[in-house]
Amino acid sequence: MFDFLQYDFIQHAFMIGIALALSASLLSPFLVLNQQALIADGLAHVSFAGIILGMVLYNEPVYIAIPFVMAASLLIKYLSTKKTINGDAAIGLVSALSFAIGLIIVKKGQGFNISIESLLVGNIFTATSAELILSIVITVIIAVYILFLYRPLLLMTYDESYAKFSKVKTTLLGYALAGLTAFFIVIGVRTIGTLLISALVIFPSVISSQLTKSFKNTLVLGIISSFIIVILGIFIAHPLQIPVGSTIVVIYSVLLLILILFKTLLRR
Repeated sequence: MFDFLQYDFIQHAFMIGIALALSASLLSPFLVLNQQALIADGLAHVSFAGIILGMVLYNEPVYIAIPFVMAASLLIKYLSTKKTINGDAAIGLVSALSFAIGLIIVKKGQGFNISIESLLVGNIFTATSAELILSIVITVIIAVYILFLYRPLLLMTYDESYAKFSKVKTTLLGYALAGLTAFFIVIGVRTIGTLLISALVIFPSVISSQLTKSFKNTLVLGIISSFIIVILGIFIAHPLQIPVGSTIVVIYSVLLLILILFKTLLRR
C-alpha cells in the first residue's frame, strides 16, 4: 500500500507539502484575523504573470517570479494606505493587471510551451529540487519571523491603532508580512496552483476558529490541521490521479462543514 513512498518525486512532494502547510498555517491567523486574506488570492494571480515572465527570461522561472510578486505585494500594501483606495480595491487592481499581462505574454510568447492548466491547478509531483529548497527556506524564514515578533504581530492583528500607540513599527511589520506572503505564494502556485493556493492560507484559521477563540490555540490548531490535511491530500490524490491542491481544498471544506454542523447541533 505504501510502496509508492520509495520514489523520490513522492518524497519531494511530501516534503514540499509539509513545508507549504506549515508556512500557510503560520501566516493564516495574521492575515485572516486582520481581514487581509484576499491578499493571498490577489498575489496568486500576480504570481501567474511572474512565472510566465520567468519562463521567458530564465530557465528557473521561480527566481524571476519571487522578486516580481514581492514587488507587487509591496505595491498593494502601499496603495492600500492611500485614503482614496481601500485594501480590496488595491488587491483587485494589481492582480487583474498582472494576470492580464501574463495572458498577453502567453498569447504572444514564442519558442516555449506553457500549460495554463498546470499553472491554474499546480502539480506538486513535478516540483524541482530548487522549489523543494525554496519551500523549506521560506518556512524557516516565516517561522523565525513569527517566533521573534509574535507579540508585536499579535497587537497589530487585533488592534493596529493600539499597536502604533505602543510604538510597534506596524508599517515595517506589515510590509515584511506582505513580502513573506508573496514568497510563499510563488512556491505554492507552482505546486498547488493559482486558483487554490490562497485556500491553504484561509482554511487553517477559519477551521481553528470553530474550535477555539484563543489566538495561540488558533495558530497551533491551524498548524496541526494543515499538516494532517496536506499529507492526507497527497495520499488520496496520487493513487486516484487527481490534483493534490483540489483534493486538499475538498478535504478542508468537508472538515469545515462537519465542524459547522456539529456546532449548530450543540446549540440546539
